[in-house]
Amino acid sequence: MNRQIKRVENGSVHASPRTMNARRARVAALLAGSPIGSQEELGLLLVEEGISVTQATLSRDLEALGAVKRMDASGQVRYEITHVIETDTSLPMTLSEQSLARAAHELLLRAEAAGNIAVLHTPPGAAQFFAGQLDRSAAFDTVGTVAGDDTIIIVNRSPEDAVKLCQSLLELAEAKG
Repeated sequence: MNRQIKRVENGSVHASPRTMNARRARVAALLAGSPIGSQEELGLLLVEEGISVTQATLSRDLEALGAVKRMDASGQVRYEITHVIETDTSLPMTLSEQSLARAAHELLLRAEAAGNIAVLHTPPGAAQFFAGQLDRSAAFDTVGTVAGDDTIIIVNRSPEDAVKLCQSLLELAEAKG
């Protein structure tokens, strides 16, 4: 089997290919989403998701992503990715919450929920950039994102999730100002 399949609470299924880029994207998302202070802790989280890696592979992944150990505001040591890293496919792997807030402030013109779909509007030419940041931020648990020139469509698991996503992005955009 070429995909990692994970069932979630609501019965939906997540599937990911077993590739280096997919694994590194998941590592970056885990680092962005929670304070992780050791490779052992990160490895256990990956195993819970069905991704088994050796310590050497995990070490190479962290190095390739530019992850460094830093003390956060609460005094806890954790891995952080402080800059965008390019992969073999030239796709940025992760962005900080500050970058997402800045992008929302500069690019989000309107956000509207329609059923389980969130529709975001940006200036012309900005939708794909902003959608990429949303996809890699790990701030939101969405099914998928499609971006055109100035419109982003995000499929959520429920209508409530779509409303919550729109509200959160609007608040994020306003807070940055």
